[in-house]
Amino acid sequence: MSDEKKNGMRERIKKIVTGEVFSYLFFGVCTTVVNIVVFQLCCSAFGLHALISNIIAWIFAVIFAYVTNRIFVFHSQENSLMGIAREAGSFVGARLFSLLIDEFIIWLMVDVMGYIAIERLLAGILNCPLKDAKSLFAKLCSNVVVVIMNYVLSKLIIFSKKESNE
Repeated sequence: MSDEKKNGMRERIKKIVTGEVFSYLFFGVCTTVVNIVVFQLCCSAFGLHALISNIIAWIFAVIFAYVTNRIFVFHSQENSLMGIAREAGSFVGARLFSLLIDEFIIWLMVDVMGYIAIERLLAGILNCPLKDAKSLFAKLCSNVVVVIMNYVLSKLIIFSKKESNE
């Protein structure tokens, strides 16, 4: 590989590792932890169904995600009350869309599909009831889809940088 190609590749990797994608991944992991901890508490400690637990966890995660995405990931420069309201409304609206996808995946995996071997393994590792392991596995699977979808919606719609006419 030529030095020019190596340098170009290094620059692209550097942008990813030090930039927006890394920040989004870091705070995405933090948001996912908030989401899963609240979800698991609702399912296990309070005995709520996975779909209800997911909605409660979603509320906590969306608040955390909006603040961190606005400040640390996309560095929003919007300062007017109307602009922030529009931005927050767009953020919640996009997250509502991803919540529907999230709920569908969890419903499918918890209420429709039978138990699979990985859920039994997870129950053994965590020493928890099989239904809790099934809910947690469904939540983990749905989070993969939701995190990717949320990044695309945030990047392209909610926190998109508007080009100035200067």
